[in-house]
Amino acid sequence: MALQSLANSGNTPARASLSAAAGLVLDGEFELLAPLGSGSHADVFAALQLSAGGRRVAVKILSPLYLTLPEGDFRKAATGLRREGELLSGLKSPCFVQMYGSGTTPDQRPYLAIELAEGPTLGTWLQSGEPPLRHIGEVIRQWAQGLGEMHRLGWVHRDVSPANSVVTAHGPHGNRLRSYDLGTATQISDRPDRFRVGFDRDRPAGTPAYMSPEQAIGGVVTGRADQFSLAAITYEALAGRRAVPADLGRAAMALSFLRGSDDIPVVPLDEVRPDLPEAVCDAIARALERDPAHRFDSIEDFADEVANGLAAGRGTGAMSLWRRVTHKVSKALNRGNS
Repeated sequence: MALQSLANSGNTPARASLSAAAGLVLDGEFELLAPLGSGSHADVFAALQLSAGGRRVAVKILSPLYLTLPEGDFRKAATGLRREGELLSGLKSPCFVQMYGSGTTPDQRPYLAIELAEGPTLGTWLQSGEPPLRHIGEVIRQWAQGLGEMHRLGWVHRDVSPANSVVTAHGPHGNRLRSYDLGTATQISDRPDRFRVGFDRDRPAGTPAYMSPEQAIGGVVTGRADQFSLAAITYEALAGRRAVPADLGRAAMALSFLRGSDDIPVVPLDEVRPDLPEAVCDAIARALERDPAHRFDSIEDFADEVANGLAAGRGTGAMSLWRRVTHKVSKALNRGNS
């Protein structure tokens, strides 16, 4: 759930409803202060954890919209939020925010109390003053390590996007990525029909501009789908343009492209940034392959290649004509053998 900021949302009914919740104390433990944002399934509030000396936390509550929907829809959404809390509680990577508690509101909507990670979203950070390449590489590596832990536990995120994490200052250790939203996570399965249940072709789970092709068609998704998404973010951070040719607000255009057969990205990274190391351009191109089997074995392998390459410094120039031709021939042969 990428949060939509409420700072400039105006005096809408939804805003009024969220503001009215300020001051509510949940289970005698979490005092809601003010709304932070709203997503498709839940609202998030800044809050105080009273038993921890008034520690500032974030409280994520199932949207009141579900109270007006059929009971089955409410139960499904409530189960999903509780499952998100259980998954978050079991993750050890510092990439993910901590869980502080959970419960239900007076009207029986589930909530999660989590660490309040403050800072710009990853997308905003990447666009603010062009962070040094080595810092970009390290932040990408941090997220890959967290996602890799999820994958080893049998889960896939399915919505790795620049809006679903923040970058915080972390003293002498530099920038620290903190991921707070696992609402679209699902268990990895090799059954195609499992991902077809409830599949909405027009609005599949995830963010189309960063979604893997297999996810866009409702196919089997594994950790390599998250790898594609992280590579799309990395490409955008380095190239200043999206790997998938569509604005975030034009989901249909992105989905149509992902369901096609054109190369991703449309413009190779080394054409946009000939100063980058060859290994970095190659790693991103490999992780953006349409066929998941042609990507890296793990998301950490991809991120290590990128981070190490960016830390090493400038590249030796653009890809040679011969290398471009052989790369395209290799891709064509791979498609033919698939």
